[in-house]
Amino acid sequence: MTTTAGADGVRRNAQGQRVREEILDTASRLMSEYGYDGASISAIMKASGLQKSSIYWQFDSKAAIAAAVMERGARRFFDATPLRRSRGGAGARLRSFLRGIATNLDEHQEFLRLFLTLVLTNRDPDVAAVLDRVRSEAMTRMREFITVAFEAEGPEVAAQIGDRLAGLGVALFDGYFLAAQIDGPEGRDRRVQDMARALEHYGEAIAAAARG
Repeated sequence: MTTTAGADGVRRNAQGQRVREEILDTASRLMSEYGYDGASISAIMKASGLQKSSIYWQFDSKAAIAAAVMERGARRFFDATPLRRSRGGAGARLRSFLRGIATNLDEHQEFLRLFLTLVLTNRDPDVAAVLDRVRSEAMTRMREFITVAFEAEGPEVAAQIGDRLAGLGVALFDGYFLAAQIDGPEGRDRRVQDMARALEHYGEAIAAAARG
């Protein structure tokens, strides 16, 4: 049986979580539109309607808010693109992987805009550390995707290809995202096909060199 005190604690925890999510939603929107400097505590208060005490009860600084926004966004973004093996050769697998990533990017545009905006405007070392972790995880995920795509080449060669091409794969998606912001969704499938083809050709060249 739940006591009155226990029920009150559950309600307070739920209310605190709702306030926290509202702060993060508001900060994410403001930072993606105006950059790190444009999302002051005052701006977050005005946009959310929350009191300063409510914000500082959850976070001790704007940097802590920005870091939490990025951590939450990164988790949602990466969880939405799991590693799934598909049938076919390296080219078919790359196209399948990259289509999934492209769809994920299209569905998490606010997070990606925020990431790029903070990379350009943030000067807080704590936020920079979170950005570095997000970028590192993106590289790790891309390396895994590419390695699995070329696993028919054998584990050592596939790992070598993944190591060599992970940075290129991430850079290609940086360009993909920026192109989508400028040009819109038109040509999305063609860009994904071109990226997959480029990675496939580079991977095949690395495999051929490894075979001697």
